[in-house]
Amino acid sequence: MKKAGLLLSFVSALTISSFANAQNCDRACLSAHLEKYLSGVVSHKPAEAGLFIGFRQTENSVVIPEGQGVWASATGLGSVQRRYFDPTKNTAAYFGTINEGDKEAVVAVRVKVEKNEVTEAEWMISRQSDPGLIGEPGKTPFNLKMLADTLPKERNVAQKDRLSREALVAITNTYFDGITSKNDYIVKGHPGCSRYENGFPTFNTPIKGEGHLGLDGKTDCRTQGDFGVAIVALRDYFLVDEQAQIVMVNAVFLRDPKNPKRRNHFTELFHLDGGKIRSVHAAFYYPASELPVPNWPPYNGLFPLPAQFQ
Repeated sequence: MKKAGLLLSFVSALTISSFANAQNCDRACLSAHLEKYLSGVVSHKPAEAGLFIGFRQTENSVVIPEGQGVWASATGLGSVQRRYFDPTKNTAAYFGTINEGDKEAVVAVRVKVEKNEVTEAEWMISRQSDPGLIGEPGKTPFNLKMLADTLPKERNVAQKDRLSREALVAITNTYFDGITSKNDYIVKGHPGCSRYENGFPTFNTPIKGEGHLGLDGKTDCRTQGDFGVAIVALRDYFLVDEQAQIVMVNAVFLRDPKNPKRRNHFTELFHLDGGKIRSVHAAFYYPASELPVPNWPPYNGLFPLPAQFQ
């Protein structure tokens, strides 16, 4: 009986170990799934994208059935392409552009892989014709050439120069805390660190007022003007690529009460080195007030009620 018990324990441990291994997806595995998924999207063939039967996808917080949305509009991957992987979270991501006919859109997409299938995809898609800060058409920040010129290449940082994933997330979080606290000194960034929204630079302008950080009297990623942001909500650090020393995070800028500016829902790509932020690139959109954002668990309710319900 004792031997039988030991054998059962061994078999159970082996089964659990095998299940855990089946759940893990290393960089090569994640890369293969990401390529298969992206190929399925641009060829308009969801059946060939390796999707889970309960696959869920959103585009700018709207749930999209397979075959619709970007599945129908994308005609190819664009001129700017970066790929990142997080085996710890079984997550892969693409940041860059896609072609939609003769136009190009800035995108960020996270892809979740579980049990050898793609279970989730979350897209941020920005087009030059998108609404701006107060909803006016075609006024969203957008600069494809600048994005191509400034987005760092994919890299494999030497092991001795890598920070832990916990440290990378903590450093990234100082950027958001600096915004909500309106205190430049909180942000752990290199002097002159850059920030771009859909490729459009949001730094290097003359600093107004005193007591701000910056470089040579110009703003940088550490220098926080008044965005009218009450809080940076969500802060979903969905991918940490330890090899590349980058962090990708989804978040929402919630505005101060009565501020006419729309919320900003975005994916930001942080490149870090030497324990500080070197550059920030955002793919984002300004959601309408009635849109539930981010529309992923835990469904935080980060949207105001439409006026007719208030």
